[in-house]
Amino acid sequence: MIVIDKIKNYCGIGVLLASCAALTLNSCKENIDDSNLYTFTGEMMIDHLRDNPDFSSYYEILGRVHPSKRSSSTMHELLAARGNYTCFAPTNEAIDLYIDSLLTIGEVSSKEVSELPDSVAEYIVFNSIIDHGNNEAIASTEFDKAENYANMNDRYITFTYTNAEDGSTVIYANTNSKITEMDIEVENGYIHVIDKVLSPSKATVADLIEATPNLSFFGGLLEMTGWDDKLLVWRDDAYEDFEEAGEVISTKTGNSQYPEHRYLGFTVFVEPDSVYEANGINSVAELMTYLQNNAYYNEGTSYGEDYTNPENAVNQFVAYHILPELLTWNNMVIWSNEKGYFSGSPNDGTSFNVNVWEYYETLDPHRRSMKITGIRNGKRINRQSEYNLVTYRERNVNIEGVKINETNGENENYARNGYYFPIDEILLWTSDVPNKVLNERMRYDICSLLPELMTNGLRMNKTNGTDWVFKHDYFDNVLNMTDETVFNYLPNQGNAGSATTWLDYQTDEWNIQGVYDFTMKLPPVPYTGTYEIRYGINANGNRGMAQIYVGENPNNLAAYGIPLDLRLGGSSTMVNWQSDTSLGNEDAIMEKDKAMRNNGYMKGPAYFFPASGVPGRDCRDCLRRIVYTGRLEAGKTYYIRFKSVLDSSNTEFFFDYLELVPRTIYNGDISEDKY
Repeated sequence: MIVIDKIKNYCGIGVLLASCAALTLNSCKENIDDSNLYTFTGEMMIDHLRDNPDFSSYYEILGRVHPSKRSSSTMHELLAARGNYTCFAPTNEAIDLYIDSLLTIGEVSSKEVSELPDSVAEYIVFNSIIDHGNNEAIASTEFDKAENYANMNDRYITFTYTNAEDGSTVIYANTNSKITEMDIEVENGYIHVIDKVLSPSKATVADLIEATPNLSFFGGLLEMTGWDDKLLVWRDDAYEDFEEAGEVISTKTGNSQYPEHRYLGFTVFVEPDSVYEANGINSVAELMTYLQNNAYYNEGTSYGEDYTNPENAVNQFVAYHILPELLTWNNMVIWSNEKGYFSGSPNDGTSFNVNVWEYYETLDPHRRSMKITGIRNGKRINRQSEYNLVTYRERNVNIEGVKINETNGENENYARNGYYFPIDEILLWTSDVPNKVLNERMRYDICSLLPELMTNGLRMNKTNGTDWVFKHDYFDNVLNMTDETVFNYLPNQGNAGSATTWLDYQTDEWNIQGVYDFTMKLPPVPYTGTYEIRYGINANGNRGMAQIYVGENPNNLAAYGIPLDLRLGGSSTMVNWQSDTSLGNEDAIMEKDKAMRNNGYMKGPAYFFPASGVPGRDCRDCLRRIVYTGRLEAGKTYYIRFKSVLDSSNTEFFFDYLELVPRTIYNGDISEDKY
């Protein structure tokens, strides 16, 4: 079953103790007061915590907690061993304050640390520690990277930067835990001292929004449309009983492991009350009038008072604000090996050398998507730009897009099952979204079609030095998979450093093994018309060969075209690849592109660089195969099936990305760009 947790009257939202103007992430790094930094001592983490009397309560609690259900050892043994841990250690005073808060609400009956319930002890410990596996622990200068790693309670830690009275920078973890001492370096990681126990909200994301004072209007919309009740789920409890969860298994590509959990999550974009007021909207009736006059919905949209009706305009409006996955600020868009990635600094998500973007399907049952673009000064929803075709930087911005804010001032925005992010204007599905913003080549990394990867912190996660395999029902968008099919996810190590050796879009891939046969749900199209579906290839002789099927009925899909052979590289006569440099002039390049298309192939995109200094277009075996051309209707659900045509179970089926391209782009008045 699915476990749910609904806290209608939740009000324990932490606030900052010191409220000052927030600095940008880069300026914070430059101005951090280094007087509270610690000198490396050469001891293990548990040694430092044991020998420092300020942590005696925390040390006692660590001795009671086991790292997992399957472990007989305690956290003492874990933190005494080799590894890479980031610990946000609460002082004795911090733990006393936390116990006092639990006494107030009746969750504990004694102030004694020794009498804390096991569940409370685990909550304190697991929220305070990140186990990085083979990746390095995080120093204060890289707190932005820490937001990409879940703690042992599978929750993310966020950081807020403020100015103290003396002008120095003060850093808070999860909004209200002040970091009083940073970078205590030990043999197996870093300790950062906090003045309050890390206590992330146990509320659902809907509860958190409804309890936040400056989000009262949208919170009311969630309740009256019934969407708050749809945002209850947070964990698949049936998966918790999966006997192989967490175990390492042997596969053709080496050791792999199953994820220990299957969490379910959401990301909600919310207009603060001030945005509605600025647009003259102070009631649901005024919002309905606004939607009727300004937004675009399908024929048959209801403008009545049954707000729970999926055809109701207000219901559709709310649904378009919600994504079915948990996205942190740093992983809304993936920066990895796009053009310019290797030429500048930083490459940590605080800025981008070129725009980076992702497409997401919202929870709107009419299957509507949004585009989130990472730009040099933030992130925007449904931005539409023209690009310089040499630098591929923005030349002209036609639609600015809705600005996403990382935080909501002093209000917590991270719930048990997701995040909400404030936005600076009303988010609408207007005619400009399908006809302009999404009327383009839409490139989907296969991972972006599997929301569970982000929600469970698996994207780009090689924490234990192994790859990932999955139960057949782990992904909602993958269905009809045979028992012989093994889905194996190969993430890049830490998404840093080794990207030059990964011939993939966004430097990760799927290696599907066995005599495979599986079906996936395709992303929605923005408007009805003719589209190409393209498949990204990294060809080599070990790859497999599959027949493609496309259609509306996942149980009865029609075969389309000749089989997709991933063994055929650019040197094959079928592809007959030649580099742009060897062709010499633009006319010859265009003729070669046309000849390749006639055989169903295209060169790889110039947008990403599978090797440093070498774009995908210049890689002989980084190709695109046009696997389908036909009419697709907006709002309908289509599926694609991949069935092995080889009897061998030793071949690898490489799966990296798909492109969904309208005819206006691949056969429009202006030639499709090479990116």
